[in-house]
Amino acid sequence: MPSLAKASRSTIQPRIHWTRARARAAQAIEREPSVANSDSPIGVGTSSSTRTAPPVEEAEDPVAGPHMRKLKAEIALELGEEVTIVGEEWTRSLYAEVVGDTALDAFLASVASGYRQDEGRWANLPKGPSEVSELYEPIFDIVSHIISELGEPCGEGATRVVVNSHTSRFTQPKFKALCPDISIKATGPSFQRRMDKDDYLDGVGYGNVASVFDVRLEGHSNDVDQATQAGFYCRQIYMRQPNRNFVRSLVITEHSVRMLHYDRSGFYFTPLINIHNNPRTFIRLVLGLSSPDESVLGLDTSIQWTINPATGTKTAGIIKSIDADGQPITYNLDMGRPPFYRGDVFGRGTTCWYANHPETGSEVVIKDIWRTRGKTSECDFLAAAQGVDGVVQMISFEDHCAETLAYRPPGFRADGFEPRVKSRTTMPHYGKSIQHFTSRYQVISALRDALAGYRALRAKGILHRDVSSHNILLGSPGAAPGRRGVLIDLDMSAWTWDLTRLRAETGLGQRRYQSTAVLHNYQFSLPPRHDHLDDLESFFHVLCNLVLLYEGPGEQSKKMRETLARCETLNDVTAVGSAKINFLCRPWAIRSWWGQACKQLFRRFQIMVDDIGQQKHCFYMDETLTPEAKRDGMEAIAEANEDIYDKVIELFDDALAAIEKEEASAVPATAPADSVVAEKQPAIATNLKRRSIEEHSDAPPSKRLSPPATTQADSPVAAKQPATVTNLKRRSVKEHPDAPPPKRPSPTSPKDSDAPENPPQNIRSRPPPRPSARSDLAAVPTPTLAPPTEHSKAASGHGDRSNFNGLSTDALPKRTRPTARVNRRKRGQDASPPKAVRRSARLNRV
Repeated sequence: MPSLAKASRSTIQPRIHWTRARARAAQAIEREPSVANSDSPIGVGTSSSTRTAPPVEEAEDPVAGPHMRKLKAEIALELGEEVTIVGEEWTRSLYAEVVGDTALDAFLASVASGYRQDEGRWANLPKGPSEVSELYEPIFDIVSHIISELGEPCGEGATRVVVNSHTSRFTQPKFKALCPDISIKATGPSFQRRMDKDDYLDGVGYGNVASVFDVRLEGHSNDVDQATQAGFYCRQIYMRQPNRNFVRSLVITEHSVRMLHYDRSGFYFTPLINIHNNPRTFIRLVLGLSSPDESVLGLDTSIQWTINPATGTKTAGIIKSIDADGQPITYNLDMGRPPFYRGDVFGRGTTCWYANHPETGSEVVIKDIWRTRGKTSECDFLAAAQGVDGVVQMISFEDHCAETLAYRPPGFRADGFEPRVKSRTTMPHYGKSIQHFTSRYQVISALRDALAGYRALRAKGILHRDVSSHNILLGSPGAAPGRRGVLIDLDMSAWTWDLTRLRAETGLGQRRYQSTAVLHNYQFSLPPRHDHLDDLESFFHVLCNLVLLYEGPGEQSKKMRETLARCETLNDVTAVGSAKINFLCRPWAIRSWWGQACKQLFRRFQIMVDDIGQQKHCFYMDETLTPEAKRDGMEAIAEANEDIYDKVIELFDDALAAIEKEEASAVPATAPADSVVAEKQPAIATNLKRRSIEEHSDAPPSKRLSPPATTQADSPVAAKQPATVTNLKRRSVKEHPDAPPPKRPSPTSPKDSDAPENPPQNIRSRPPPRPSARSDLAAVPTPTLAPPTEHSKAASGHGDRSNFNGLSTDALPKRTRPTARVNRRKRGQDASPPKAVRRSARLNRV
């Protein structure tokens, strides 16, 4: 159904902790997997075990088939290939507290229950149905009767109603195969009916169900089919009920029942329990999954809402936590801002709640997250980052709110299982994510301050490892420099000295922003550690997703959106890495809205990142090296570029200064062109020269070459303007004695043209530079205006880079190409002079 299709892919790309095994599995399903058929029998497990089910096929629905296959392929990729089945004894112990043995015995002995003790079976269930449709009504009747007779009374405003999908009206009939057969419709503090388009039945959607049941024929479904179908239900429920800790559902046949459990650590099944021989277990499972106690259903009851009984919608809400002093506090949820969540089922399950302080009304963000047990808590990193500008600050932290291990039998073991612990962090509210910028200066300054914040974090021994557009927020309105952008989400961080963890944890972050080296690390038996250079490339990809994707505030390029989305849709991570190399080595057309300052920033940043990429690629392609040598060589590159963030931040500072000049020059003159203004033109030229010097910190001291402005203002002659222009040209050379002589610019010079650059065909085909080349180049302590020698070009590995249009020495940082200082001074003079001065100034460009 369209609404479900849209909801199944969160607006935020899900982050997957890619292991090498999962990468191989993703390659294996590059072609979409077929849907499970009904010919494979259900396996029965009697103890905790893990097994892999074979692939199966079924005929495709002509209307909804492609859509369903896509959804199930996504779910199958996230679930993996293995199904874990827990022991039967533990299954029998579930929900023992929901109903006593005495009540159970009385119910089963009654004729109205539908269970015949003398026959040992549920009388209304057919013994040998030929069609699954024969089971819908009998199973619906049994479930309804169990809940009405044995279910606990619901509190005020809470209800539980059993709904048979096959006697109700589907809102999207062609997608009914994606809908559960029986739903436990619920009302209460955590449930709401949002909109008609979110319903899969009239009045029933994933936002107002306690649980869902599927009906199957015995032997006509397999584990993978059930896992995928229930995984789809689970994902929808998690998104519509973001305070869920876990989701459970049932599969019922004419003979058996099975519970399916999903949480942030994964999923498991119970074995098939014979409902005729074990009616008590069956009844307890039905009552547990329809309980009026929301915590029994898997909901976090520290988050509750007030529901409008007439509309079924949430009107107000609260969330409980602790304050800075460790005392309990109840914040008021901001109902105007829905919580932020990610669309994946497994993993960290990040959910951010927007709330207000109950007394001061100040805005806060409360972040719930499930980290792996034994991993360093985000609280430790936030505590170390207290007082650091450009990095999120912490108000309070609450740990061990819940644990996934508590939802499993004692001694539970499964391949790939990682127990997770839920924590809650309260932080100040900042602005929106960086892609919601409104001006060039705002977005570049925000990214610059986030870079500075990252540099400060690393100085405290913290490596972020999850840089993305969504983890960089705009600062509060009017924020001071250093706080105009805020780096958030430190839960994937690690200490820089923890070499074992840095080497073991690979593939972190969102694929759109991962470095090419991180993506290629899957090919290494001994991958190098995630380092600050990988995060630097992630910052560059953030810049790509700004200046290449956006044509202005809120305006995206459709073509570029599709290009960038390939990084998320390709299943082969090696192919993703190869595709992302293009962002490092080829020129890209940037919309005119961004201006020349942002274009040059992009090119210079691109050159720096590509230098690093080529050095790592050298080790990646060298087949003569051992795995240890490759790893050590790549890690040595990071050690040789310790100060690279200083250079990148300097690029951003230069870009911000250039943006200010561009915006100042764009202000049109408003004074009328009369004779009085003409008499004051010499004073304008003098101000121009003085402004050029003042705005360049590297320029020599000012020299007075003309009488004071007050004297010139008394002159009635305006014809001395050409002489002023002539002095301007002479002065530009005198003030830079080391500058090369002026040259007449080429008509096709890329510096004076906005035409798109010619891309190199394959920058990776060139022999990569030596690993130390970039570090030698970056180690030059002071700038020089002398042109580079052939020897220095060869030593730096950039002898042929200067021939690339648009990626020449113009793209190098200021400290490595200081002749840009002369050009920048000319640009400063071009900012506001009359037309004649502009033409003359251009003749002095080199």
